[in-house]
Amino acid sequence: MTKNVSRDQVMWYRVRQHGLLRDSEEPAVLDIGLQDTQTGSAQLALAARTTGPVSLEGYELAWTLRGAPYYHRPGELRRWAGELWPWSDTDARARLMWPKSRTVTDGLNALETYRLIAESMREVVTKPMTKGAASAAVTKLMPAGQLKACPACKSTHIYEQPFRLGALPGGVRLRAGETGLLLEPLSKRGPIPTKSTNPHGLVHRYLRFLGPATPSEVAKWLDTSTANVREIWPDDLAEVAVDGRRAWLPSSNVDELLESERVELVRLLPAMDPFLQARDRDLLVPDRAEQKALWQILGNPGALLVDGQIGGMWRSRLVGRKKLEVTVTSFDADVDPALRDDVQAEADRIAEVRGVPTAVVRFA
Repeated sequence: MTKNVSRDQVMWYRVRQHGLLRDSEEPAVLDIGLQDTQTGSAQLALAARTTGPVSLEGYELAWTLRGAPYYHRPGELRRWAGELWPWSDTDARARLMWPKSRTVTDGLNALETYRLIAESMREVVTKPMTKGAASAAVTKLMPAGQLKACPACKSTHIYEQPFRLGALPGGVRLRAGETGLLLEPLSKRGPIPTKSTNPHGLVHRYLRFLGPATPSEVAKWLDTSTANVREIWPDDLAEVAVDGRRAWLPSSNVDELLESERVELVRLLPAMDPFLQARDRDLLVPDRAEQKALWQILGNPGALLVDGQIGGMWRSRLVGRKKLEVTVTSFDADVDPALRDDVQAEADRIAEVRGVPTAVVRFA
């Protein structure tokens, strides 16, 4: 029998799964990684889930989900390389962003193209090097159909997304250098995958942390098509109804969902936080105007999480070197004084992580 759950239960369930109760030194949400941005979103996501000092030292950075930079636990990148390998040629076409009508380029199908890029990355990146140098060297190994003329840099080079997707299976990770982002070889590269090592792994992890969800939502998270996800949809999932909408999650997590109770907490989640990566935005933020304000094309704000609900957004700026100014926009007209105190405490946490002595909160 299909279990019925409310939107509130789903939100409270996700808060607990994400470790936002701050009840663990290392939150389990690292199972799906922490996406990073130039503003240091991965560090702030970790700070929202822990109480002590925050350091990403020892974690490994790579282009993984959707070709975005993610921090993962040490020693896990080879597993990610295997799990992220496309399930099929149609899946590879979707991830490489080929048009549906395109099945071959320079005599290679999409999976063969994936392998060529990975092999080229492995051949080129044998020591730390800049992204620009790596791109130029890989470009020389690619056939003409895999290249684009770029007016911005006045050159012809490999497309950005395939370049990123081929890095990890080629045994390449990222690290910050004095001159910007550096690419470097993994210490233990292992072979380039020939097939996905665990087609169900990523689906299960999405559904555990961002479920209950649908194949369409998982597909958007992975940058592939719904049809491709349906092809490998696991058969050990439980179907539930979220306010009447069909969705799925791992059977082992059903009881946790059904038993989810109200949580009382305030968190300032950074842009690209794992909690905000769910593709059912109508559930996260039912109001369309608020959705549009929170998820922008460029420069997303962070989210104000209040008792399991997204109640607003925030931005910060450094004033001099000694003050962090945090501007909070609440989606509610009236802001409770107790909420102001809790937000100040979270702003202090962010300032501490960024090494700034003082945080000043302003409600817009």
